[in-house]
Amino acid sequence: MSGMLGQILGGLLGGGQQGQQSPLVGILEQVLATKDNNGNTGVAAILSRFQAAGAGQQAQSWVGTGSNQPVSTDQVSEAFGQDQIEAWANQAGTTPDAMRQVLSEAVPHMVDHLTPEGQVPTPSANLTGLLQGLLGNLGGTRQA
Repeated sequence: MSGMLGQILGGLLGGGQQGQQSPLVGILEQVLATKDNNGNTGVAAILSRFQAAGAGQQAQSWVGTGSNQPVSTDQVSEAFGQDQIEAWANQAGTTPDAMRQVLSEAVPHMVDHLTPEGQVPTPSANLTGLLQGLLGNLGGTRQA
């Protein structure tokens, strides 16, 4: 993980008070709640959005059991749209460029984490626990 990304993730992961959810968890929950053109949400919608953004092969690698192919910040912008990226950046207290960079790293890991054994899950009501576990794998949360 790059130094800049580590700093950004550290700020996002440690941005809340003890007992409060990290801003990044809330944003990743919103990423999972976004809809594709067919009204799907969750991992299926993320895959569809990246397919439409020209990154379908990369997105499929996140589901598969092999290594995750990277996605560019431009593909993140194409998948989610500039307005949504700006809204998430404002929510996290960072810049849109930094948010695109974080999402280009976090979304592949999130999809990989949510698709064990290469299976796309049905939408789950308890995504926060899964996302907290994922964030622990990305660099952990700060203890007060």
